[in-house]
Amino acid sequence: MKRREQKVVGLFGDPVRHSLSPVMHNTAFEALGLPYVYVPFHVEEGDLGDAVMAIRALKLVGVNVTVPHKEKVIPLLDRIDGSALRCGAVNTVVNDGGVLVGYNTDGAGFIDSVGDEGLDLRGIKAVVMGAGGAARAVIAGLLDGGVAEVVLINRTKEKAVALAASLGSNIISVFSLEDGYSRAVSGVGLVVNSLSVPFRREGRWLADLSGAAGALFYDLRYGAMPSDFLDLAKELGSPARDGLGMLLYQGVRAFYLFCGREAPVEVMRKSLEDALSV
Repeated sequence: MKRREQKVVGLFGDPVRHSLSPVMHNTAFEALGLPYVYVPFHVEEGDLGDAVMAIRALKLVGVNVTVPHKEKVIPLLDRIDGSALRCGAVNTVVNDGGVLVGYNTDGAGFIDSVGDEGLDLRGIKAVVMGAGGAARAVIAGLLDGGVAEVVLINRTKEKAVALAASLGSNIISVFSLEDGYSRAVSGVGLVVNSLSVPFRREGRWLADLSGAAGALFYDLRYGAMPSDFLDLAKELGSPARDGLGMLLYQGVRAFYLFCGREAPVEVMRKSLEDALSV
């Protein structure tokens, strides 16, 4: 019996040791009996160009791209999908016969995960805290999902204004911590924390969120790390979720791009939950 040639999917980032993507994808490949293997590659910033060329040379199926390379990889690729143009970042590269195509599944993955919670985004007001790359992907997804308004809150207003302008939408309102935003968050249906650093209860980030009681609070961070943001949600009687769902669904969409097969979602979800419980 002839053994099927194994196909390689990679992960480029610095660091990558902490990533749960390998266990998620390898479990999915095994569940479907596919001859694929997902391998993390520690790629430092100065080596990114060589690593991208290696995708072609080694005939990799493709790679996921994580920090700090999501934006820097764009000019190194042959074609950029609209999803990546919208987000200004690439998290998935597919090797299409030597043509490297960049996609972004983060925004759509976020929307898929919110859909798991039964929240219809059409016509709602959403709050996004932070103005980095993760916020951009989330807001792009929210706009595609049909929200009526996005309230963007950041420590420095200038960065938030620049982000809003780059997305080309007139339904994004911008606030800084100093502005005070208690009125702006009244009646919202979704509050998203995209900050990579944890909130502090004594700080000003949470001070004006009491008006968001009843909204879904969604922290893009995941795992066992403490979250004052999610603790506040529980105090307000609001549903609270971490970012594991976004990790799952961006992976589900990347899986399809890599192998053209529908991903075994529940298998992938369980692999993530098991990995975090160790």
